Amino acid sequence: MAIIEISEHADWKLFERVAQRLERVLGGYWKTKIDGLDLRYWDLMVGEQTLTLHLEHYLGISVCVPDNADEIARQVRALVE
Repeated sequence: MAIIEISEHADWKLFERVAQRLERVLGGYWKTKIDGLDLRYWDLMVGEQTLTLHLEHYLGISVCVPDNADEIARQVRALVE
């Protein structure tokens, strides 16, 4: 699994902007949205792949991409650069 760092800061507004951009550029739909006091896990279904957008207070924001989704990982990296 590839973990792509978005930010070292757990910024909820940035998380939501990244979520909107991922959904718009990659397509797909949000299968799961779990929000806690200091963390968020949102699963985006893109075709048959599940990406996880993750926010945690001490870790910041990241996207987890399955190993067999190299093209999607490339697109996510291009979005955050």
